[in-house]
Amino acid sequence: MAFSKIWKFFTGKLRIITIEGDSMSPTIKNGEFKWVDYSKKALEMLKVGDVVLFKNPFGKNLIVKRIDDIDIEKGYWMKGDNKNILESTDSETFGYVKSQNLKGKVLV
Repeated sequence: MAFSKIWKFFTGKLRIITIEGDSMSPTIKNGEFKWVDYSKKALEMLKVGDVVLFKNPFGKNLIVKRIDDIDIEKGYWMKGDNKNILESTDSETFGYVKSQNLKGKVLV
């Protein structure tokens, strides 16, 4: 297990990102650093409850949200952990996220 993480790090499949915003608070706070697994295997094994990094369907930026539902035909329904609806833009706004927009699994 440890070897696979080291291998992913050296091959660029495991990288650090900085969280911007409070949409995942209290789980992940603004300014925190998180590891992201960009490997194909990580994306193939996603399940409800996982936190993922994906391309904003309405823009060019990347977003971190939790998978709330998976529909084989439609994609992934994403929700922020912050209960204040003004703090989180998620699938309530942009709908299901297609698998091609997924970038990696955030290691929380």
